[in-house]
Amino acid sequence: MLAITSREELAEEITRKVLKSYSSFNEAVKRLLANIQASVMIKTEYGIDFEVKFKKSSESWKDALDLPQKLAEERRKRVVVVFDEFQELSKFEGLLKVLRSKLQLHDKVSYVFVGSKRHLMEWIFRSKESPFYNFGAHMVLKEIPKEDFKAYIMKAFEMGEIEIKEDVVDYILSLTKCHPYYTQRLCFELWYLGKTKGKVEKDDVDEVFEDLVSDLENSFILLWETLTPNQRKVLIMIAAGEKDLFSGETIRKYNLRSPSSVQSALKKLIEKEIVSKNDTYKISDVFLEYWIRERFIEGKLY
Repeated sequence: MLAITSREELAEEITRKVLKSYSSFNEAVKRLLANIQASVMIKTEYGIDFEVKFKKSSESWKDALDLPQKLAEERRKRVVVVFDEFQELSKFEGLLKVLRSKLQLHDKVSYVFVGSKRHLMEWIFRSKESPFYNFGAHMVLKEIPKEDFKAYIMKAFEMGEIEIKEDVVDYILSLTKCHPYYTQRLCFELWYLGKTKGKVEKDDVDEVFEDLVSDLENSFILLWETLTPNQRKVLIMIAAGEKDLFSGETIRKYNLRSPSSVQSALKKLIEKEIVSKNDTYKISDVFLEYWIRERFIEGKLY
């Protein structure tokens, strides 16, 4: 949902996905589109595809939200719809309310709502003020076990005929902390480097990782400038690997006033989703964590 910029675009994407489940523009498709006031263009250059446009002055986009249910009824099969980065839809006024009113009537469709911004997702599904309050079961996805991730990466590079040793994959996962997004981002760049060289070595990992951090530096600087001095100090504490953020020794070391000042900074950082907490406090973005180490602690990859 990151690319969606309006309610109409959401309806257009749903319509396009439903239409793409058909191999041709047949009578069943025409029945689905009955009462849908939108322009539909068929593109066949690279296989059948559809371009759908709803007029912003029309309310017909709401009817498109019922298409998954109509598809299930047409085919007499249950349909599954996955919304990725679902929290992004909360920025459109009134959209969640309309979605809830539609989706709760779809008895032949299962919906999966996936999001990376935990704070927003919890508000959407756990706040009594949200239209989606208690809409379905909640599940927090845990990290992929290291050995499973390692085996997957080894196999992927092997299938690409790229040599990579186990200790190099271990090193990759130590840097990304087994986070799917950052692991995928790093391995994607290493893949293309490996296709040129025929292999990936530890030095390649360092080089590519540092290049990725360098590419993101401007956005990190902009983020840093929005933080208070205490929030910055707490991030440096976490990046430095301090075990007890609330101890008198740690507080004095980073020139903070009291445990309450640390707690207040952490609360804001968690709200901004810069820091997360499970058993310990962690910086959510591994590239940001390394940038802080490199810039403020003179650290190295470790």
